Amino acid sequence: MKDKISLNEYITILFMCLTSPFLGMGIYNLLKISKVDSTISIIISYFITLILLFIFIKIVNFKPNLNLKEKINILFKKNTSRIIIILLCSLFFIMASTLSYSINSFIISQFLSETPILFVSIIMGILIIYINSKGFEVISRVSFVLFFLSIILILVAVFGNYGKADISNLKPLFQNDVMTIIKGSIYTVLLNSIYLFTLLIIPKNMIKNNRSFNKWLIITCSICFLIFLIIIIYILIILGIDLAILYHYPGYIIMKEISIFSFIDKIENFIIIHWVFEAFITLSMITYFISKMTNIKHYIIVISNIILYSIFFYNSTFFNDFVTKYIPIISSLILFIILAIYIKIKKWKTTL
Repeated sequence: MKDKISLNEYITILFMCLTSPFLGMGIYNLLKISKVDSTISIIISYFITLILLFIFIKIVNFKPNLNLKEKINILFKKNTSRIIIILLCSLFFIMASTLSYSINSFIISQFLSETPILFVSIIMGILIIYINSKGFEVISRVSFVLFFLSIILILVAVFGNYGKADISNLKPLFQNDVMTIIKGSIYTVLLNSIYLFTLLIIPKNMIKNNRSFNKWLIITCSICFLIFLIIIIYILIILGIDLAILYHYPGYIIMKEISIFSFIDKIENFIIIHWVFEAFITLSMITYFISKMTNIKHYIIVISNIILYSIFFYNSTFFNDFVTKYIPIISSLILFIILAIYIKIKKWKTTL
């Protein structure tokens, strides 16, 4: 990395990495698990994510001039560090494949029904290869620009549905037992918050004006979960839980009800593009992470990713089952590795 990036650029990537998985299958699966109590699950998942953010900050602050790969090599023996790096990258690669398939299949299903998914995948892949070829500085600057566009589009979606809500759809709360609500919270954390650890590949010393680093990470995380809560509430009060769980993309469905100034209609396809922005940045970030951790060329990672999900996710039903059953396990393994690194850092400090 030749140039430093600003803290503003860094936190916009964090925003994208937290938001993009939730806007896909995250909403649908949370609603299936927790139903009306999804609002409570989101609040609980926010506090769990703050714990993960604390771990993230501790790892970042350990030898801030080094990236994650260099920290792992210092903390663990040579063979162990290799296993950790390969396993971590493999798990993130699978996560990237699911996100890639999710966004590309959505584009196909809603906009280009007669177009093979491989065609859209190649176009997205070319863009990811191009931005990675320009370096992380370009990824961060593109993310900074797309962040503001995403916020504007999200606000349009929220205020465009104003007045079409039925608050009674939020009642009654606590339809489920406590364990079901917590299950929804944990699922949300495992699906959404794991991606933030890809930012560990960026040494803290490469971030300009990082004195308020911790504060802005917490603020960004809080904004993300506030948006999640607003989205879930809007889906419930506009569609109702029974109708919402019939759609794989309920967030997109409620956008079809948007009307601006009472005469500008049918803008849902324009608004939903913010999810494409966020997924693009997240996939670019994962590609960069794997490339820096393994020294594998970014174009090889992208091409392998396309081949993997083109073969493995042969239909949407299998994909949905995979996300529901196996992504939490994969995310848990990533979290276990991160915790192992965090514990090793604590032991390292106590021996000094």
